[in-house]
Amino acid sequence: MGVEGLNLRVTDALLKARLIDGDQQWYEGRPVLMTRNDYGLGLMNGDIGIALKLPEREGPEAGKQVLRVAFPRNDGQGGVRFVLPSRLNDVETVYAMTVHKSQGSEFAHTALILPDALNPVLTKELIYTGITRAKDWFTLIEPRAGVFEEAVQRKVKRLSGLMLELEEGDKSSP
Repeated sequence: MGVEGLNLRVTDALLKARLIDGDQQWYEGRPVLMTRNDYGLGLMNGDIGIALKLPEREGPEAGKQVLRVAFPRNDGQGGVRFVLPSRLNDVETVYAMTVHKSQGSEFAHTALILPDALNPVLTKELIYTGITRAKDWFTLIEPRAGVFEEAVQRKVKRLSGLMLELEEGDKSSP
């Protein structure tokens, strides 16, 4: 079903359980992933935030609950940066993400959901990266027995133009 399908299924399940209000694109509890750098907001590709209802601090709306997206600060000072959802253009809902997008992140609990058939990107290195995103707890979901074992036996095969040139050069040498 892929990451998009999984995110939709989680969203639908939360809607049916009335744990989120899905009348609009933005709702309290929506986790989002930045998909492009936004230097004006100081947010980078891969940053993860969550939409929260918070009381407005100033102005005529002071005290009224407003939606803001909270992102951990990545400037070394710690704390949280709050951004209006309307200022975020390049985000996607992220109940689940690909191993590739998770690189550089660490989570208390991760679940690695394998496909039911082997594919070219499913290698030992990808499995390792997925497992090592978990800080405390890891869950492996394998729809078909044996996929995990097959994947960890496969290494990434990297082909570069340089290697091809070297191989061709060896053939032309006396």
